[in-house]
Amino acid sequence: MKGLLKRAAAALLTAACLMSLSACSAEDTAADAPKISTEGVAADAYTEQMVLQQAVSILIANEESLLIQRDFYKAQGNDGLAEALEVIREAKSEYGVIHGLDVENAKVVQLPDTTYTVSMGATFDEGEMKYVMNINGMTGDMKVEILPVGGDDANQTTAQKMEAGGVYSALGIGTVFSVLVFISLLICCFKFIHQWEENKKNEKAAPAPAPAPAPAPAPAAAPAPVQTEDLMEDAELVAVISAAIAAYQGTSSNGLVVRSIRRLPGSKWKQN
Repeated sequence: MKGLLKRAAAALLTAACLMSLSACSAEDTAADAPKISTEGVAADAYTEQMVLQQAVSILIANEESLLIQRDFYKAQGNDGLAEALEVIREAKSEYGVIHGLDVENAKVVQLPDTTYTVSMGATFDEGEMKYVMNINGMTGDMKVEILPVGGDDANQTTAQKMEAGGVYSALGIGTVFSVLVFISLLICCFKFIHQWEENKKNEKAAPAPAPAPAPAPAPAAAPAPVQTEDLMEDAELVAVISAAIAAYQGTSSNGLVVRSIRRLPGSKWKQN
């Protein structure tokens, strides 16, 4: 039982770690991937030149110019273009001043919806970025994305690498520590679960209590001893009383008359 619980806890810990790592990787990949499609047919030279000029002119504009253009297009009802200008302004505030554009390696393609997408590298104070802009030549709508170049450690400073490493280490340690605390609490609860199971087993195994015996009846009182008359003493007493009465009346107790014999003077038997 305990071995099974330990194996289950280890499996839960491993699954939690893998899920946290995969979630971080998926989040980073989704964050670095551009939302604007860059897959299409290569544009002709003239169109490529026109699109590149428009993309560069918007990107290198100063903040005041971007604010003025944003407010103007927003007042005209062109929210898409106003939003694109705001993205460029926020990127400059976050990544710093632009130091260079990789125009030579820029790529301009035409998408199936007849819009054009230009992508090129741009160097900011914070490092290399990827500048992607989609332009609709018919309506004038525009979409812009400026993303960090993922997986290019050479473009990052030592401070940036240490900062990123510290953040990832803190996230990993925090996740593992949280999972370990949860598993420790779960293991501590196993003792109470085992006690609860044992109590249930004991309750099932214990026989039903025997009914209490009826109280024993109180012993009957012993009969009082019957005093037998001493017949011998009564008989003697009767005999004494009878003898006394007989002596008084001059008769014996058995009915015989007792007479005293007196000697008469001059009896005849004496003469013979």
